[in-house]
Amino acid sequence: MKNILTILLFLLFLTSPLIIQYNGTEPQFQGKVQAKEQCEEDDEDCEEEGEEDSDDENEHDEDDDVDEDHKDQDEEHEGAEYENEDKDLGESVKTSPGSLTSCTSSAAVVGKIGGSASNKVTIAAAKSANYSKGLTVFGINILATSEVSDEKLLHAANITAELIDNNEDGTPDNTCVTAMLNELSTYVSMYNQEDGNAVEINPDPLDEAGADKYSGLGAYETVDNYADGENHDASIEEIFHLITQQGYSNVYPGIFGESNTSTSSLAKAMDVARGGEQRCSEEECKWTYNNTSCPIWSDTVDAGDAWYFYADESADYATQMTEYIYWSVSSNFGMHDSFAGLKKAKSEWCPNTKEKLKAQDTTIYNLINDPKYAFPAVLPNASYSYYTFKKSDIKTFK
Repeated sequence: MKNILTILLFLLFLTSPLIIQYNGTEPQFQGKVQAKEQCEEDDEDCEEEGEEDSDDENEHDEDDDVDEDHKDQDEEHEGAEYENEDKDLGESVKTSPGSLTSCTSSAAVVGKIGGSASNKVTIAAAKSANYSKGLTVFGINILATSEVSDEKLLHAANITAELIDNNEDGTPDNTCVTAMLNELSTYVSMYNQEDGNAVEINPDPLDEAGADKYSGLGAYETVDNYADGENHDASIEEIFHLITQQGYSNVYPGIFGESNTSTSSLAKAMDVARGGEQRCSEEECKWTYNNTSCPIWSDTVDAGDAWYFYADESADYATQMTEYIYWSVSSNFGMHDSFAGLKKAKSEWCPNTKEKLKAQDTTIYNLINDPKYAFPAVLPNASYSYYTFKKSDIKTFK
């Protein structure tokens, strides 16, 4: 009788739908153990769960990118392919960053406005905005009115190329930043004079096309840097503003994010440089500083005092950041390392050389010299050695 009872219990166990296994710490029901098999048998359920898991992982990865300061940003830079003459340049193609830590950019050194379907700056929109000509440099649009000479337009093209490809090897130094600038269809808006321009630019057609990220540049500002002993090449400044505001700020928000509410590493460093945190997002801001002069007999200001005092009341907190990183990077590559440069800088910025910057502002110095961010380290001279920009590169809108 005992044997018969044992056999019946054994058969009942074999035919039961509730099979229990032990994993060493807790019992597992069949559904948990055979999840993989069920997933393979029910593709729809598997797909839905996979999508949810993927979304959660993506959110987690994005948080890690910011929290870990993008420590894995040592991406492999892939260059554009060229097919013309000795250094032929194909059509400009926008490539969006797949993630913050691995990007490629296939944008060519030089291209035509409207030459890429992904570029929202079309010839029709540019013409409607009252631009008459332009070209693209690494996918970045440079537009000019009829009053701007071809020479000035090509000057801006050279500066753009040198800032994006500072080692001048034909490949963007930071492909993530370049891809972001392409993704946003950014452009440089060139006009002739500060006042008295006969052609009035109307950005509305470009805004409506989705191309609303740009930087203005007067042709009169594009000069050989401090060649006249007084003026710096503003094309370096204005084009660099575009690169940081729309490129670095978006790719590395936790490090270089520029906004009125930013708590990025850049924002914190600037607060120290200005002698303490001040916030303002109004049209008119009242900025005050505990120091507004640079030392004569020393390379650094006293501890706690401001060495950056940009007092323009039309500048909000985000604009203060844009100017701060410009002064830092341009001083780092020697743009203001002269008597004329010091004279220009000292009304709002003290560490006008690389050596002074290293001694005064260690935080920003280390950030912009970190190779994984690939900031330009050599002063552009409007002569891009990899490719010679020609008037034939300029597309005229008819």
